[in-house]
Amino acid sequence: MIVNTPTQEEANEEWRSCCLRVDKNAMKYFIQVGILGGLIIFSACMLVVDKTCESQRNYSSLLMISLGTLIPSPKMT
Repeated sequence: MIVNTPTQEEANEEWRSCCLRVDKNAMKYFIQVGILGGLIIFSACMLVVDKTCESQRNYSSLLMISLGTLIPSPKMT
């Protein structure tokens, strides 16, 4: 009986639990997108709800930083 054991490189690229195998890079990507999406929704809602000038500045800055991180800058090819 031949058993395929993962190489060191394959083992580093996926996370395993008792019933789940997940690609490490994909998991990191989805967590980052989820956190950025949450920050964008939160700051956009707070811009509508909170009307004070100081909070408008703070939430708009948070929104712009989150959008700037999520949307890549244009590149000339």
